[in-house]
Amino acid sequence: MAGTSDPGGRRTAEDAENTGPRSHPQGRTEQLFGVRRHDEVRQEGAHWNPGYMLAGPSSIGLDGRPTAAAATVLMDNATAVAVHHAAAGALEAIVTTELTLNVLKPLPVFDASPDADPADQPVMECWYTPLTVDAVGGAARAWLVDAEGDRVAEATGWFQAVPAAPPASLDAFVRHGRLPLGPETRVPMAELLGLDPDSVTVQDDTVRPDQSREFVPGARFRENRELDNPQGAVHGGAMMLRGILAAQGAMPDRALYDVQAVRTVYTRPGHGDMVALTRVRHAGRSLRFVDVELVPLGEDDSPVADKPMVQVQVTFRVARD
Repeated sequence: MAGTSDPGGRRTAEDAENTGPRSHPQGRTEQLFGVRRHDEVRQEGAHWNPGYMLAGPSSIGLDGRPTAAAATVLMDNATAVAVHHAAAGALEAIVTTELTLNVLKPLPVFDASPDADPADQPVMECWYTPLTVDAVGGAARAWLVDAEGDRVAEATGWFQAVPAAPPASLDAFVRHGRLPLGPETRVPMAELLGLDPDSVTVQDDTVRPDQSREFVPGARFRENRELDNPQGAVHGGAMMLRGILAAQGAMPDRALYDVQAVRTVYTRPGHGDMVALTRVRHAGRSLRFVDVELVPLGEDDSPVADKPMVQVQVTFRVARD
């Protein structure tokens, strides 16, 4: 499966009830993608505000423009925390089984250079609310709000209960979470996710992608254990973002289209080097639909097509002026 939540690196039910500072380390993936915690958790009815997201280089998509789809990492984390909160300690650990994201508003243009002052970059507050929880798992909703009070993105996550993380993978997760953040981590999304730039189509606004009923190999991603969750698999938000980048990479004219909606189903834990199998199901002037399956690479460096780790459906809409 993918994103996970347990006492090793995410908020537990006890943490959710505690409005004071949390002492355990935050996950490395969240840190890299601008997720930050508030010292105190704010509550308004059934809605909770545990943290926020700083836009920056990690918010820059494959087309070179900022995208609120970068909030996927925070949305995976926040919905998992919400389910743990609602479970009140009854679920030892959970993994993501499905995550849907709607991008409601473009991010404003900002200076995304590595040496830019983070104080000058957009800040978006995160809110979450549990939807349902039982002995098997649960579901929750989360959303981001910009400085004007508008929702920028929202997501719904479904989760399944699993045993606690193995000690070795949990120790690695904690160790990675304690690594410093420096100039080398203030880089675009594709670099953080290990994308091979030679594995995607050359960007050209005059070329439309070919529609196909068949999957073809596309974007390749190298292993980066810093993206692992406490269970030792790639973070669910990182897997979803890899799917988004692969979908963008299948469209030469990607700079003309914004991510509108994404649905990801997590079928197996994500491990090792992987390749995206993609198919452009519709390449209209206003809407694009791209399917992506992330699969492992075999010993001969070819895709293991019958073992998808995630199945991703990405809808694009023509970019707003």
